[in-house]
Amino acid sequence: MKNIFLSILPILSILAFADEYEIKEGYAVSGKISSVKTSSKYASVEKCMSFATKREGIVAFTFDSKKDKCTIYKTIRSIKEDASSTSGMIEES
Repeated sequence: MKNIFLSILPILSILAFADEYEIKEGYAVSGKISSVKTSSKYASVEKCMSFATKREGIVAFTFDSKKDKCTIYKTIRSIKEDASSTSGMIEES
């Protein structure tokens, strides 16, 4: 039972972070870049979003599946269509 809980814990934490972001598939953010990661540690939308939520002052992220690249942003300048990207932007309350 403990193993089952430990295996779903990362999924539950990602779902909690997803509430903070408006996810847009097929779009890429342009803005002031805080960081770009290309290692396998950040090579999914979920991992990229998790990285973004752990950093202070981040308002958006884009994961490019074609390049396996996670980019997090301090500001958003624009949003453009990009079939290989999925982006998340902090939802305004």
